[in-house]
Amino acid sequence: MLDQNNIKMIESKNKIAPGIYLVSTPLGNRYDITLRAIYIFIKAELMLCEDTRVTKNLFKLLNIEIKNKMWIAYNDHKSKKNFQLIYKKFSEGKIICLVSDAGTPLISDPGYRLVQFAKRKDIKLYTIPGPCSVISALSISGLKSDQFLFIGFLPKKKLEYIDKLKIYHNTGYTLIIFERANRLNYFLSTVLQEFNNYNIVLAKELTKINEEIINITPDNIKDYIEKTETFKGEYTIIVEFNEPLKKKKFSDKVLKEELKKLKPSQVATMLSKSSYESRDVIYKRCIKLKKEYDNN
Repeated sequence: MLDQNNIKMIESKNKIAPGIYLVSTPLGNRYDITLRAIYIFIKAELMLCEDTRVTKNLFKLLNIEIKNKMWIAYNDHKSKKNFQLIYKKFSEGKIICLVSDAGTPLISDPGYRLVQFAKRKDIKLYTIPGPCSVISALSISGLKSDQFLFIGFLPKKKLEYIDKLKIYHNTGYTLIIFERANRLNYFLSTVLQEFNNYNIVLAKELTKINEEIINITPDNIKDYIEKTETFKGEYTIIVEFNEPLKKKKFSDKVLKEELKKLKPSQVATMLSKSSYESRDVIYKRCIKLKKEYDNN
């Protein structure tokens, strides 16, 4: 914890004004907290947290008093009812903090609606930068970092999932994706099925004792898909595609020619690797064409 001399030094150089402070918190290792973040935590009177239990535990680890503060669990869907209270506290000159469970607020975490509300009401907003899993994972991945695209979570529906991944692939940028453990296998299977040449880095438990960086290529991707070990937690995925952009859409004429030699599933698998259309989309086109051909 900061001693009184350090607090006075920071206070003299950083005049703290009323407003909402978006404070980045450690991804796992408590020592990644910044001195400025600790100072804001000490001075804050209202804490808006993704999960108050997680933030209170961080305060205890940092030896920061949790009493004499108002604690509110915040999410963008159910916390609109607290906006008037937040505005009231700002009007009274209070320091308000918004934190995620880990990392930088609003990066696929709650806070967007609060920031929009603050801007409408002319509530001052301040960022207290610090840890962010997106940047941390990219920097350690060893993949191209000069141009990258943060996607967050991909859609839940299968067709949308594959199509989005293909669209983002076509940008040519290194992609940064968040994925839950129970969908990691699906992600890897999709990449194996739809793409030819790629480098993937899975980052898990960043900054923690069990931090692990997993490198996956076409040579070993099947090993990870077939692993019996259960993946746990949430992963930051970095993907670099090493192949020409796919902008081709095969005509019905091409599909019909291939269907004379192969089954619809085989045609879809083969052609999807050279098309921006997903395997499922091509497969459905093949089935439709085959029905028309059979009926005639």
